[in-house]
Amino acid sequence: MGEGEQGSGKPSSAVHRAASAIRATAMNQPEGTLLGSEEELMNKLGVSRPTLRQAAALVAQERLITIRRGVNGGYFAALPDSLTVARMAAIYLQSRHAHLEEVIAAVEPIRTELARLASRNGDPAGKAELADFLAQERAMPQTDYRSFLRAERAFGRVLAAMSGNRVLELFLSIVYDLSAFIGRDEDVYVNHPDRIEAYRAHRNRMAAAILDGDEELAVLATRRCSALVVDWIHEDLKDGLSTTRIAMKSRAAE
Repeated sequence: MGEGEQGSGKPSSAVHRAASAIRATAMNQPEGTLLGSEEELMNKLGVSRPTLRQAAALVAQERLITIRRGVNGGYFAALPDSLTVARMAAIYLQSRHAHLEEVIAAVEPIRTELARLASRNGDPAGKAELADFLAQERAMPQTDYRSFLRAERAFGRVLAAMSGNRVLELFLSIVYDLSAFIGRDEDVYVNHPDRIEAYRAHRNRMAAAILDGDEELAVLATRRCSALVVDWIHEDLKDGLSTTRIAMKSRAAE
């Protein structure tokens, strides 16, 4: 009996078993590795073409494989990124009328712990990368909105890598990615170069403290960054400029 359908007799069982096999194989291969052509995987898994395609579609939704048709096509291992998780998180938060202040409240303990861990990290490579980031910030003190966003993400990547904690790294990436779903009219930094400069000053103090191994000062600077953003949210609410709700609107689409 084909498709492994003995027992329940449900075609979906074969689809899910094939999906599990594809998923397990993909997760144990470097990104971009060819897992096989459609014919090869059909033979390897003992399934029909429709079953394989349904199973592959499930795994592709998880961003664990990419599928290429035609010449040199096949099924290739992939790595999911945090944006996939953030997109679902944004939908979840929007459906529950979440506010930006809640996101800020959540990110503070994450960044605080990352700052603690990074301050204890004496790895020369990590410190060199952070020192390079700080040198660039000091050499080009820009208040341009988009440059600020790029620098903030770059700092987050360095901070997360220095922490050595993959779970906190994922959480921070998700929070950063959520910012892509905040409309420009909700963003506390848009048209406020003064705010960008104030935030950058505290962020760079945090970076300098981490480089010096000063855990206490790094934590204080981290908390000050969060406090500033909360103050600006309240200021905008008072002025009627923002509802601070998470909106399913990507800056990239604007």
